Amino acid sequence: MNTPIFKIVITAFLLLFFTQCKKDKNTRYEIIQTPSYGDNLNKDKDKTNIEFHSILTTNLFQKPSSINELTRTDRVIQSCGDKTLINEVIISNYMNSNLVKLPSRRMMVDSTERFVEETYVRFFIRRPTEAEKTWFINFINANKSNVNFRPELVYTAFSASDEYMFY
Repeated sequence: MNTPIFKIVITAFLLLFFTQCKKDKNTRYEIIQTPSYGDNLNKDKDKTNIEFHSILTTNLFQKPSSINELTRTDRVIQSCGDKTLINEVIISNYMNSNLVKLPSRRMMVDSTERFVEETYVRFFIRRPTEAEKTWFINFINANKSNVNFRPELVYTAFSASDEYMFY
């Protein structure tokens, strides 16, 4: 074992071991907080009935539904032939509840851009594109004088949209 190659390998190993890289004690590593929202518009997986209503009730009531409520809702959907129709009826029923957490009409009208962005993030888990944001801001501004145009109509439209039915 006292061959010259062995001595060279041991010497090289010891040399590398004692001269390895050392951490600079003055270096600071920081975490930059950035929100993580998808921008993927290619949602192609259909939510199951339970997934859809679990997410819907969490979005509208800001609290999860019990498994019993989700199971009852799933049975109602399965007993009806038109899934889209029954989803719209359930959304409408939820919107008539006093427990739904909605922004005020004033917030929607006075802070339209913020309302649009928060609504997209809340329902679609993504930011709106510039075209979507511009269209929606113009639509809300055009309906400011209509006192019947309220956030629950916008939330109903988002809840019943095709994009919301998929992930």
